[in-house]
Amino acid sequence: MDIFAYEPLGFEGCLVKIEVDLRRGIPAVDIVGLAATSVRESRERVRAAIRNSGFIFPQDRVLINLSPADLPKEGSLYDLPIATRILISTGALPDCGKPILVVGELTLDGHVLPIRGSLPALLKANSGGINDYLVPCGNLGEAGRQRSGRVYGISHISELPSILLALREGRLPGGQRKAGAGPGRGAAAELDSAAGRELDFSDYCGDGAVMRALMVAAAGRHNLLLFGPPGSGKTMAAMRFPSLLPDLGESQAQEVAALWSLRGKAYGTSSSGARPPFCAPHHSASLEGLVGGGRPPRPGEISLAHRGLLFLDETPEFGRDVLQALREPLEQGFISVVRAGMILRYPADFQLVMAANSCPCGNLGNPAKTCLCSPPEIQRYWKRLGGPLLDRIDMRIPLTIPEGSSIMDKPTWTQGRLRAMVDAAVAIQFKRSSGRGGLFNSRLTPGLIQQFCVLEPRLREEFKAKAQELGFSMRACHSTLRLARTIADLEGRESIDHDALMEAIGYREFGDGSCYWPF
Repeated sequence: MDIFAYEPLGFEGCLVKIEVDLRRGIPAVDIVGLAATSVRESRERVRAAIRNSGFIFPQDRVLINLSPADLPKEGSLYDLPIATRILISTGALPDCGKPILVVGELTLDGHVLPIRGSLPALLKANSGGINDYLVPCGNLGEAGRQRSGRVYGISHISELPSILLALREGRLPGGQRKAGAGPGRGAAAELDSAAGRELDFSDYCGDGAVMRALMVAAAGRHNLLLFGPPGSGKTMAAMRFPSLLPDLGESQAQEVAALWSLRGKAYGTSSSGARPPFCAPHHSASLEGLVGGGRPPRPGEISLAHRGLLFLDETPEFGRDVLQALREPLEQGFISVVRAGMILRYPADFQLVMAANSCPCGNLGNPAKTCLCSPPEIQRYWKRLGGPLLDRIDMRIPLTIPEGSSIMDKPTWTQGRLRAMVDAAVAIQFKRSSGRGGLFNSRLTPGLIQQFCVLEPRLREEFKAKAQELGFSMRACHSTLRLARTIADLEGRESIDHDALMEAIGYREFGDGSCYWPF
């Protein structure tokens, strides 16, 4: 019987085989295989847990090998697999003859504590041909997303004999369940889901033109910049923006839940539908906190926002290094964290929404106040974003302060109608790109842009002239065509017409070319 543990290294991680050798000699426990201090400390936790649970710890020299030996191991999740392997080697537990993944941290009295990264561990084991998993009861909730194999929950080490006996007989003990059978009990079963608490636009009294731009951004997953004076509703609109996004599919939700699990968080539910994640880090966030890393390495905020939304409020106040680190993930859909001797890759396919004031003092564009900022100060303020990052923002939407009496006006839209229009446009995009697995318009490659964003000859010449006038880069031209394709999809049109193209150019023009801003 092979016992495997899991090392959460990068998104996929690695399986670690636990081997135990008992030999005569002075009683001692040795752990080999590049075990960090946190792993070597498990010797005393395992010894105390075994004795306090009614088992006999071997009075031999115990050698524990963690294979592969050249892979660094960290964390306390090796406690339970080491204890299980030792008890099987002494004959205290039955050998079921099957490989099994075991993860969990032990207390001194033998209780099993939940660990981070349990869902990625199950996914990695399943891809390696392992179909039986032993996890802490506190991790059964997120383990419910694994749709194949058998998941055994354990709360105390004394439960091991009955679980391994059931595993050998190919059955589930009482109170256990198959993988994917729904949330289990324990702390992680109370999942951090935004369902039922998500803000929507039913109480939003903003400009109809802004609402239209938000729908376009949601339908095509286009990156968005909202700028204007304080009180113009930038943050309010951004916080409600996720309510327009379509639900995630089962495989997407599983991928997101695995990333959250690596951070020790539970996301969504075990059902097939889940809301896209929404992350809004403070502007004091560090580079490591945003892109990931640390010791032990963990995914950052951009990976937690995978398949969802990353909102940066007061964007110019973020560190320059932090903002510029977003450029590659926006293009590639993943982040590579390079460390000595290893490269860790985390998915990071997110939609970026940024909010900023129009000037350092915030009064530019406010008719009731006077802006005291000089032109050089305003220019330096906007230079904090950087041209390369701004070039990756498809839509730049100026907001103005609404009249105070507008809060008494009833919105002319309903949340259900907005979602229905966005869902219909998304369905059109996925059907058109079904041969590529279904793509949002913002993810169209240059080759697909030529295929799906065709302009008639007269409109093509008009677009070339307008792009030259505004100083559009090649990326800006591609972005505009993707926007026009999304606008046409929202209107249910087969081809891009003049109105759709001009509307797309209007969303893109601020900040390009002569750096023209509307204030």
